[in-house]
Amino acid sequence: MKTLSPQDYYGSVVAALKQKNVLPGGEAMMEAILAVLPEGAGRIIDLGCHTGWVTRQLARAFPQAEVIGVDHDPAVIEVAREAARLEASGAMFACAEGASIEAAACDADVVVCGGSAAFFKRPEDVYRTVAGCLKPGGLLVDCHYVYDADVPPALRQKEREVFGLGWMPDGLRDIVAVYDAAGLTVTAIRRLPQFHFDDSAAARLARDILHAVPKMQELVEAMAERRELIGALASHRHPYLLVAGIGKPATAEGTAERDIANAIAALDLFSMPIARQPVETLRGHTPHRFRAYVGNPDGLPGGGRAVGALARSLQTCGAAPDARVLDIGCFTGLSTVVLANYFSDVTGLDIDEEFIDVASCVGNALASGARFVVGDGAGTGFASGHFDAVTMTAISLSVRRPMALLAETRRILKPDGLLAEFIHHHDRERPQESDGATTGADDVRMSLSRRLAVFEKAGFDLVDLSIVDTGATSPTEQAALRDYVRHREHMLDPSKTRADLQEFSELFTRYGGQWSGEIAKSIAYLCVFMKRRHGGSW
Repeated sequence: MKTLSPQDYYGSVVAALKQKNVLPGGEAMMEAILAVLPEGAGRIIDLGCHTGWVTRQLARAFPQAEVIGVDHDPAVIEVAREAARLEASGAMFACAEGASIEAAACDADVVVCGGSAAFFKRPEDVYRTVAGCLKPGGLLVDCHYVYDADVPPALRQKEREVFGLGWMPDGLRDIVAVYDAAGLTVTAIRRLPQFHFDDSAAARLARDILHAVPKMQELVEAMAERRELIGALASHRHPYLLVAGIGKPATAEGTAERDIANAIAALDLFSMPIARQPVETLRGHTPHRFRAYVGNPDGLPGGGRAVGALARSLQTCGAAPDARVLDIGCFTGLSTVVLANYFSDVTGLDIDEEFIDVASCVGNALASGARFVVGDGAGTGFASGHFDAVTMTAISLSVRRPMALLAETRRILKPDGLLAEFIHHHDRERPQESDGATTGADDVRMSLSRRLAVFEKAGFDLVDLSIVDTGATSPTEQAALRDYVRHREHMLDPSKTRADLQEFSELFTRYGGQWSGEIAKSIAYLCVFMKRRHGGSW
């Protein structure tokens, strides 16, 4: 067996010892996989099934489905079939690689890849094949280890040599970039707790027994060496579950009709503190300032509902009800007020004094516990380690100095502090302006992989990602809101002429429609990052 490649040798050892193929993250990852699979899945493929443990768990959880494990190694397929026979499992197995994978895995509702991607020599080709195998609406459920930036290079090199790894992605950004190239779109990412193998007494006894069996000593020693290496790597890596599909996810289309009555009430509430201004002044407003003038508080993907989801995600990731939260770029205060319903110590910060004045008035009108202060997110003035969590609403890549903003955020967060932000993915990118100046969250167009790279470079690790309904208004909704604000403007400022009101309507259509049109072209994600303890960059 020593004449085999490291990858094939490892597979042969596992097959000979009949080891189960533990996922990145162990059995906790299996639970996470089952939690995201659609109930009606009729055909499930376990790609790189190895000895079939994952395949058999899938068959047990989905007895009505056709569950097929696929692997290129005949030895492990033989072991998988034997184990399925002994367990009376409905799981089936096929030996396939290269082009034959498509024939074995075609028309799949779900393709599960339980960590085998580390052995792909050409990952983009494999994932392109996966995309071709999925039915419309089908899912890829993919498991990976993602390594800390400070993992010793010698340890990773030894891992490559001993296991015969083919693909060693440099952070989540590399994995997502390969998905993009293969035609797959991320819908969810979740980090699980670090996983360590337990070296139980039973395991040690089994090794001692096998070691005494003729011709088994080499295999036992080979497996012991690899388990020792896995143990050394355990503190430097986190298991991740990624879910992806083909095409634009339905939840990102933003087609849900808003409650117009509630939208109008919000417009009235958030415009209340702002004095009416002549059209000549409004004509020079930036899109954000004009939206503040008309009272539109939804300068973020999804509005108040999305901020509620953000708050719940922070709680799921460990933020306590008494967490100290800073909402950077709070605009006219909607996000801060919503956050204050979940956390007892919330401060909204914005560089524009007029926005803070509006936010304070709205907060007082709603008897909110939120506080509001004028300040620059790139230089807040707060003490280091002051906050448990920082939130942003699609501003981190629309500001003039995004890295300065993220550096300041990292400074004011406690160790393991959380950063929650809405970010956008664009299929077609447009370079950032030379000075970084922008007028809206979508003006800097990037793919998700490039956006993640910015946060990784700034010292943050993604722990949770989910799709957000962008809340983009339809043309019908836009027309209804335009007609309302035009009528309201006429009532509040009778001095405006018919021509003034017509221009006001055009400004509303231009700025409101621009926002809705832009976010309808992108996919919005709610991301929760954790401050990396050791700092540094990838």
